[in-house]
Amino acid sequence: MSPIDEAALAWVAKQAAGPLNDADRAAFDAWYAENPRHQGAYLRAQAIWHTLDKATIQPNLRPKPPARKVLMSRRTAIAGGMAAAAAGLAALVLPRRAPDAVLTTTTGEFRKVPLPDKSIASLNSGSHVEVKITPKLRRVVLVEGEAWFEVAKNPEKPFVVEAGDIRVQAVGTAFSVRRRDTGADVLVTEGVVEVWNAGGSEGARKRLGAGDEAFVPSDASAIKVAAAPAEVERRLAWREGNIVLDNETLDEAAAEFNRYNSQKITIADPVLGRTRFVGQYRIDQPVQFAQSVQAVTGANVSIEDGYIVIGRPAA
Repeated sequence: MSPIDEAALAWVAKQAAGPLNDADRAAFDAWYAENPRHQGAYLRAQAIWHTLDKATIQPNLRPKPPARKVLMSRRTAIAGGMAAAAAGLAALVLPRRAPDAVLTTTTGEFRKVPLPDKSIASLNSGSHVEVKITPKLRRVVLVEGEAWFEVAKNPEKPFVVEAGDIRVQAVGTAFSVRRRDTGADVLVTEGVVEVWNAGGSEGARKRLGAGDEAFVPSDASAIKVAAAPAEVERRLAWREGNIVLDNETLDEAAAEFNRYNSQKITIADPVLGRTRFVGQYRIDQPVQFAQSVQAVTGANVSIEDGYIVIGRPAA
């Protein structure tokens, strides 16, 4: 593997590991702009990285390994893939412009993926994102689920996330979009974004700053924006593998655990379901959550393979 490919691999791995600090971002920008060969190597490294299993799955949700498998490090796999590409064995065709990318996660799976424009996308459980980079627009379609984006600055090429008719536009910022049946939640952690409904009036656009949250209705009705930095951080706790409850009802808490686990929680008692709860749990701990509810409320809990029932009357 050439020194240029080695450097490209190092940058892709570093970006996937976490946000770059200001010094690293400046160093990367300088390296990327220095030589067209750097840009081609960076795209090759990204394309091969995307073909590998980068998923992060909660340990108790991991599928059982096959009886026989060959183990190799991700770096070895990428290096081998890049060598094969250079030798014409990878059947990989890279156009001059950034390629389309389709990113998906299953239940309980998370992915953090560098995008072709140097942005980073973190996908929550059960999500589907499609990326298209054109000369004038960075277009990301959130087909379902939730994703948090760290957007690389490029004032000449807007970064727009679409969730149905809902649009979120940013330049050099960080924010999340969660698609729902009736609209989309937008949470901003850095910078400023603009949100609107493509079916509404132009004057209905709203600006959100760091710490703001908004729900953008799919029916083009009024967009409500609130400054709630603590709530934004709480709702993005999934990035660290946590669920943080702050006065949510048990029905809401069960629905949140069910986003991530195949073992589903049912609140059998409607009155109990409206009870408010506070606590922090690992995403993959629905049983521990149910046991906490039992300890606090005295509710009966039935734990079976595939489901947990809270509030079922004693036999």
